[in-house]
Formats: sequence, structure tokens, C-alpha cells
Amino acid sequence: MKTQDYTMKIKYFENGLALVGAILILASVTVAANTALAGDIGTLEIYYSAQK
Repeated sequence: MKTQDYTMKIKYFENGLALVGAILILASVTVAANTALAGDIGTLEIYYSAQK
């Protein structure tokens, strides 16, 4: 196998790994934001029901 072919395979592998990592981070941030938003909505519901 040529060195250039090996280098291209490594490059594609690293790019794929970076893409998977970025998607994983994006999914984690989305879940965290949704959880925080759900917590805020629950807090507002408790606040409004206490005001009645």
C-alpha cells in the first residue's frame, strides 16, 4: 500500500471521528437544554398555582 493511500484513509477516519464527536456533543447540549427548559416550565407552573 502506498503511503499516500494510507494517509488518505487516516484522514477520512479522523474526519469521521470528529464528525461523530460533534454530533454527540450537539445531541448532549440539546438534551441538556430541553431538560433545563422542562425544569423552568415546571417551576413556573408551581409558581402560578401557588399564586391562586
